[in-house]
Amino acid sequence: MQGKRSIPLIMFALAMLLAPIAVRGQVSFTSIDYPSANLTVAMGINSQGEIVGWYRDITGKFHGFLLDRGGFVSIDYPLATRTDAWAINPAGDIVGSYNDSTGKQHGYLLQRGLFTTIDIPGATFTAAFGISPEADIVGHYGVPPTGKMNGFLLRNGKLTTYDHPNPNLMTCGGAISPGGQIVGHYQDGTGIHGFLLNEGVFTTIDIPGGKNTQAYGINPEDEIVGFYTEVTTNKIHGFLLDKWNVVTQIDVPGAMNTWVRRNNPRGDLVGSYVDTFGKTHGFLIRH
Repeated sequence: MQGKRSIPLIMFALAMLLAPIAVRGQVSFTSIDYPSANLTVAMGINSQGEIVGWYRDITGKFHGFLLDRGGFVSIDYPLATRTDAWAINPAGDIVGSYNDSTGKQHGYLLQRGLFTTIDIPGATFTAAFGISPEADIVGHYGVPPTGKMNGFLLRNGKLTTYDHPNPNLMTCGGAISPGGQIVGHYQDGTGIHGFLLNEGVFTTIDIPGGKNTQAYGINPEDEIVGFYTEVTTNKIHGFLLDKWNVVTQIDVPGAMNTWVRRNNPRGDLVGSYVDTFGKTHGFLIRH
């Protein structure tokens, strides 16, 4: 079943959000840079404020990271040529992806210091993007022989796959809420669109005045975050869509582009931005 989410044109810049807000209170902005890295992206945050993401070192290799109470820990799947960390739940379980020596992408779960590979049977690639407090895992995989993306949900060892109602379209699962709602994005002939999958209903999310909307996070308050491209300028903005369908536009002050990747129950946001010199940094907006 498919629907369309009606979104009013109510948007605010982050510069306005940095003032006191009646509902949320004061917010603060922090840039995140892994030491000696030439690129850092923050991808996930849990209720304790632990942050995961990935960085590129000076040799050009990509590694995952965990940022906890100001200290960084690098995450590398054994013998992988690349490791990305995408999400973390309140228990500290981390999901992501890695590339093996042949270049094939696999998903993984990092739990209590132990890696478990996640591979959808027969898939050309697998990536784990989101994990709920109950350790339900969502992501996407490649369908042979074309490699078309479909979404998956792994719950209590049981695998469920899902796709856009039009089976010819690419579907990428991004995050899952405690209530089982899944957000992500799909691609058709007009571009990329966000979606919310709730109890079998597939609802499209498109930000007014934008194109290529991608939904990346959802918290227990049903607040959905992601990013989109402004049609008139081609600038990338982050967004927060609340349960009343009100959109808040999020821009890091002075940034060329802003990507919001995830939110936690208290409304903290993480993502990345490009500065005026073209360097990519992670960020944390804390309430």
